[in-house]
Amino acid sequence: MSRKCQVLVVDDSPLCRQLIVDAITRDPDVEVVGQAENGEEAIAKTIELKPNVITMDVDMPVLDGLGACERIMSETPTPILVLTADPRNQAPELTHRALAAGALALQVKPAMDAGPEAWNLAREVKLLSTVKVIRHLRGVKKSTSTTGAFSSAGSSPSSESHVAPGAASAVGLVVVASSTGGPQVVHKLVSDLPADFPAPVLIVQHINAAFADSLVGWLGTSAKLKVRGAKDGDLLTPGTVLIAPSGSHLTVPSRGRVAVMPGEPRDGHLPSATMLLESAAKAYGKRVVGVILTGMGNDGVDGLAAIRAAGGKTIAQSQESCVVFGMPGAAIAKGVVDHVIHGDDVGKALVRLARGQDPSRP
Repeated sequence: MSRKCQVLVVDDSPLCRQLIVDAITRDPDVEVVGQAENGEEAIAKTIELKPNVITMDVDMPVLDGLGACERIMSETPTPILVLTADPRNQAPELTHRALAAGALALQVKPAMDAGPEAWNLAREVKLLSTVKVIRHLRGVKKSTSTTGAFSSAGSSPSSESHVAPGAASAVGLVVVASSTGGPQVVHKLVSDLPADFPAPVLIVQHINAAFADSLVGWLGTSAKLKVRGAKDGDLLTPGTVLIAPSGSHLTVPSRGRVAVMPGEPRDGHLPSATMLLESAAKAYGKRVVGVILTGMGNDGVDGLAAIRAAGGKTIAQSQESCVVFGMPGAAIAKGVVDHVIHGDDVGKALVRLARGQDPSRP
């Protein structure tokens, strides 16, 4: 008999805790081993109970969810699922700061009349419980606290801060596949790209639909490029980062323009990173750079293979910097990766590629 997934539920509202407990324990493979009403209590019970996964509220007394995530991930690393009532009423960076602190994913709290959503929440909890999380160091400077788990607060960006004026770049388009653990890496990547980066950037980030808009806002807070959600027919222009909207596929039907369209999920994902990468390979050939970041499964792997076959460049995030090595690991195992780069250095690697330099150079 397999061991049940053991969950610690953290929320200051007794009603919310009960809703979460009811939602996840409808699945017979999930068991709630403890509850906590603030961040300090959550830290203590994580040490005592050693749960497989934690559901974490954000706004709590004594110590909020962000502080609790940071402490837990630095002292007792445990998969954390952040739950919030309504992300539209919060500042864009609030819940995403929890991802930067080490939380794996974001979900909306179950409603009073939760039906199928209850099973979705239980499935998410079970999925995250299988992830081997990495330790997140504390003490990062305030100015860099939202740049992700792998930021180097003391590093100087001066040598990577621009592309030579008038340089003819071999990079015509950058396409990125990212999933679990990815938002903080994408944030760092986008933040590191200079205002004169010569190619547009397209990103598929798997995230709960309720947080898609706030993700765009959060990514734009420190970017030198324009970051916005992609719309059908958008032009591909340098200095622009387009994020695939939830519930639609983002593709490149021809050079210079994107398409956003409804459709069926591919390999369980809508939007599908592989669909984006494959279309970019057809449209841009050797001038496209494909990037695959942390995430479960293999979305983007076939797309990366298409880019490499078309003569483009391919990058995968390194195992030691991944929250989940599934997607990059599958791409590396398939032999379709040109360069393996630490998550903190992907943006800098793209700048070096645009300059015609070796992206793996320290």
